[in-house]
Amino acid sequence: MKKSLRVGGVAVVMALAVVLAATAGGAGEAAETPDEITIVVGFGAGGSNDLSARYLAEAFNDHGISANVVNMPGGMGTEAAYHVSTQSPDSNTFMWAHPLIMLFEPAAGDRGFTIHDFEPVGTLASPTFAVSSRAGAPWSTLEELIQYIEANPGEVVLGGQGEGNMMHFIAELILDPAELDYTYVGLGGGADVALNLTGGHVDVGHLSLAAARPLHQDGDLSVLVNTQILVERDPLMPEIPNIVEFGIQGQEPHPLALWAPKGTSSALIQQLTEAMAEIAQDPDFAQNYQDIGVIAHYLDPEETWEFFMDVEENMVPRYKAWLEAYLAN
Repeated sequence: MKKSLRVGGVAVVMALAVVLAATAGGAGEAAETPDEITIVVGFGAGGSNDLSARYLAEAFNDHGISANVVNMPGGMGTEAAYHVSTQSPDSNTFMWAHPLIMLFEPAAGDRGFTIHDFEPVGTLASPTFAVSSRAGAPWSTLEELIQYIEANPGEVVLGGQGEGNMMHFIAELILDPAELDYTYVGLGGGADVALNLTGGHVDVGHLSLAAARPLHQDGDLSVLVNTQILVERDPLMPEIPNIVEFGIQGQEPHPLALWAPKGTSSALIQQLTEAMAEIAQDPDFAQNYQDIGVIAHYLDPEETWEFFMDVEENMVPRYKAWLEAYLAN
């Protein structure tokens, strides 16, 4: 039976209470369950980042680990990450964050921290994004869209979530402006993209699959492709192909992982990640995640680190080069 999730009104938090608990320092010692852990989310209440953390906190509570979620929005999540990076290793404070916060923002400029100030606990959630087109467009697949742009240069308008950020970068990996002549318009966010798509103000949009799906079902837009990086077909819309099926390396690195300040007890990390591995197998938990457009997919600390390091090594340099060129224009 699914649980109802209580979010409540949450204000911007300027400081977090440090919870003191005795934890074992060695990897071979059993961790003493802390009185409470704090999971910091770098965005406001109600979005997929926040809701996925709250479902995780509830699941931790079911595993005997008292968890509290605190929202600290600002700087695309970087203010929260900086705060957590400065906490004591025994503070029982953790960061819920994806590569946008941990890798791409620090690559764009000094944010006061890097991913190397943290220890991975585990990955558990991965939102899916998609490329969609307006209703009545003269194409029905990504291949047909590309062919249309080639045949009608300068005619198509793509609405994206902002300009000069990772989302813009991904959109241009999918539709390379060096090869395809179209106009990119930076919009306010996924809701703004959806509004402009359904209103016919843009021809193509980049937004979350969760936001696009009901509009697709109502015929207000058409989802062409998803950009999920951990699985190819999202169970939310298994009929929609993944971008890699077209030979385009445009999968989006959005998986959400739990991060601890450097030096946090390895025994505590082990206790938390073992709980996360069990939580990921819970069908009710997976359904709760699917309902908010997130895939429940567990990676252990080593796998999490390898994933993020692969992004840091292979995608972040491309992003930095793209950003420098974008800012120079």
